[in-house]
Amino acid sequence: MVDERVVFWLRRRTSVVDAATTGLLLLACVLFGVLVGAGAVYYGLSVAVLAPLAFRRRWPEAMAVLVACAALVQWATVRNTTGALLADIAVPIVVYTLAAHSGRSWSRGGLIAGLCGAVLGGWSWPQLSMPALAHVLVGGFLASTVVAAWLGGAWQRARRGEFLAMAEHAALVERTRDERTRFAVLSERTRIARDIHDILAHSLAVIVAQADGGRYAARTEPQAAVGALAAIGEHGRRALDETRRAIGVLREESEGDAQPVPRVGIADLTRLVDEVRDAGLPVDLAVDLPSGLLDSGVGLVVYRIVQEGLTNVVKHAGPGVRAEVSVRHRDEWLLVSVGDDGRAERATGHGGFGVIGMRERVGAYGGELELRPRPDGPGHILAARIPLPAEV
Repeated sequence: MVDERVVFWLRRRTSVVDAATTGLLLLACVLFGVLVGAGAVYYGLSVAVLAPLAFRRRWPEAMAVLVACAALVQWATVRNTTGALLADIAVPIVVYTLAAHSGRSWSRGGLIAGLCGAVLGGWSWPQLSMPALAHVLVGGFLASTVVAAWLGGAWQRARRGEFLAMAEHAALVERTRDERTRFAVLSERTRIARDIHDILAHSLAVIVAQADGGRYAARTEPQAAVGALAAIGEHGRRALDETRRAIGVLREESEGDAQPVPRVGIADLTRLVDEVRDAGLPVDLAVDLPSGLLDSGVGLVVYRIVQEGLTNVVKHAGPGVRAEVSVRHRDEWLLVSVGDDGRAERATGHGGFGVIGMRERVGAYGGELELRPRPDGPGHILAARIPLPAEV
């Protein structure tokens, strides 16, 4: 744990580390020069070769040029006297730095320059009379150090690239997970909003219709008013129960205790139409479907479409209208329509939240839904078509 903290601290202070490393190398060269009694040229060249290393990771290209120039001056001036210097360790360090921290062109240029320096060093050293093989071995050794430094820098660059790629991948995974979570939350909120709208809009529309009818009948037909009040109470209690079940999924403490929302479908259309008829709206229902045609999901969508259509008729079509509900199977399509002969001021096109919710439900099964005026007279038609499997 302590080692990790030290490494992290050093990585955040690369300039300090480079300066300290350069200082240690200069100190070693000075001590070696004192030991061998070197002259001023030795110290000057050592400083010229090593000093740029203090900025090797901040400005690697400029540092490489300075070191190359100082090394070339060294070879040109003292190759036959002092010869190689302890400071020449800067050459493989420069090659490593270019391979690890600079662009590809600079990296390759540093490798080529280092190999050229190895050739020059093998040519000049050793200075004693030695066979050609000795110069080849010296040049080969110097070249091997340059190649090893370049490979080390390239490996460090690749390793750093892998770490960056892993970090980017981890960040992408995190963002993807957050987006999925957000999408799931939004989808659940949208589903609950649709269910609550379907439950409340229909029930409240029937309650309003019953209340209006009961108010007018109270003076002349008290019994009819009592029936309207009973219907209002029944619809209110049913809407309250269904709303509680729909919202129950939002409460963690109710998990496992909340009763699921009852699944409705094609078989419940008759009861739905009877409720609307009791509210005072004449409705004609026509269902033409082979038995076992629909699964429960499509059946629920059909029920909600009819429910939304009849709710809109009750709310917007005006008094004295009739409604027609048709559910039939044609070729590979399930066709659902809810029409009325009421007034034509209602909005068409996208419709309100209810129509938007129905369009989302139908779209989930690859179908289409639209609210349009009747082509043969006043009124509107809420029409949907849902594709069915070809083998059905």
